[in-house]
Amino acid sequence: MEMRALYSVSLPLERDEGEDRKTHEDVIKKNESCLNLNFGLISDKLYEMELRLAVIEEALSRE
Repeated sequence: MEMRALYSVSLPLERDEGEDRKTHEDVIKKNESCLNLNFGLISDKLYEMELRLAVIEEALSRE
């Protein structure tokens, strides 16, 4: 099973030269949003895997 982040994240450490504060904050907010989306995808995948494991364990316990 392959898992990749669908939303790329690059965290800016400092403002670029000539970049105003608002633009810098917008970039940070965009990256935070991408991180949240990635963590959401990971969480959903883990939940799916737990459900599959529960089904397998239930089937094995009936044998």
